[in-house]
Amino acid sequence: MSYVVIIDERGRMVLPAEVRRRLGIRKGSRVLLRVTSDSSAEIIILDRLYKEISKIFDEKFRDWKEEDHEASKMLEMMLSGDR
Repeated sequence: MSYVVIIDERGRMVLPAEVRRRLGIRKGSRVLLRVTSDSSAEIIILDRLYKEISKIFDEKFRDWKEEDHEASKMLEMMLSGDR
């Protein structure tokens, strides 16, 4: 899928509706525009990435408790003087 878009006088471009629909881009969506070493541009949709990362963190840290963390235990031990 390729489209030619026009840049307006303020440097803005309009992504065609089909592109927005296929990428899940809506009003207020956040995207990362990355310029590559070969002077191309990539658009990374951060909304989807954020949802995927949130899901991974939710699953990975579901039963995590601060007091059970090794660093927290070490800090508590240091503060109590039980080195």
